[in-house]
Amino acid sequence: MQIVSITTNLGRYGGAQKVLLDLHNGLKSKFDCKIVGFQDFDQLHPKYGINEPEYEKLSYSSLQNKIIIVHARNVIPIIVALNTFLFLKSKIVYVSHNVYSTHKYLTFFPKTIVSISNKVTENLINYFGVKSDRINLIYNGIEDKCPLHHTHIYKQNGILKILYPARVNSVKRQLQIVNVLKDQLNAQVQIHFAGTGDDFDELHKLCSSSKNFKALGFVENLEYKILNYDYVMLYSAQEGLPLSLLEGIMCKKPLITNDVGGNWEIGVPGFNGVGLNEDWNTLAQQINDLLDIDENQYKLMSDRSRNLFLQKFKLEKMIENYSNLIKSL
Repeated sequence: MQIVSITTNLGRYGGAQKVLLDLHNGLKSKFDCKIVGFQDFDQLHPKYGINEPEYEKLSYSSLQNKIIIVHARNVIPIIVALNTFLFLKSKIVYVSHNVYSTHKYLTFFPKTIVSISNKVTENLINYFGVKSDRINLIYNGIEDKCPLHHTHIYKQNGILKILYPARVNSVKRQLQIVNVLKDQLNAQVQIHFAGTGDDFDELHKLCSSSKNFKALGFVENLEYKILNYDYVMLYSAQEGLPLSLLEGIMCKKPLITNDVGGNWEIGVPGFNGVGLNEDWNTLAQQINDLLDIDENQYKLMSDRSRNLFLQKFKLEKMIENYSNLIKSL
């Protein structure tokens, strides 16, 4: 059976879409694979590099007698319904990329579900009532692009540099972070925000007059930018398994994160990460305390980050796990 990968908006450059593309490209050497979307081919985001013969706009024939891997929650009820009522005779795999707290009774799952983190698995079981034997934990993986010849100087010139790479919006909470931390951070701490989004213009204005913050905008080849920082940070309201954190540990960076989604599965507090609590009143102190971490502690955390990436989050591992799942269907 042909494998079809589908999500909603392939015209936008995002994390779930990048996982879809990486998975598709990894599987197509072993299986007959296609990408199916809702847009015409010329509306796809050019950064995905999708070749026209690999893409098909959604139709009855594109879904009939296929293995369909769905990467979007708002699409899965439609695909399940079409498969049932139109007798498509397809096998459906739903990949749950996030932790949800809405539309409980409007979300219909197929028999086979992939969870990308333990937190997502807990959400599927505890909120949606999915039986655990239907869930397959497969971590997202990324291609190893770390230039290991690079030598990093910790706290260069006495400055602790933190990169916050994420789409700039209310879920990622950049505006809230700046408003809470302004005038509270040590002068030696800098947080740079990489990414664009709905809140970028306001973020840029807030950061323009601050010595602690900088809005970088969209950053090409993020893994090379990460090398110049001491830590990678996320303090989001909601997450699945952030690719930016995977890029961080790929590049030997310790992580600074709160306990949402799979954050603490990538940056394990006390191991290769610093865990932040959800108390906004103490956030500045938690970050300022990073200045007390000495170079030996930092190097140990850095090495642990890289080793954790190699053990659990390489692209090849993800492809192998999905290949085994597909063969079992």
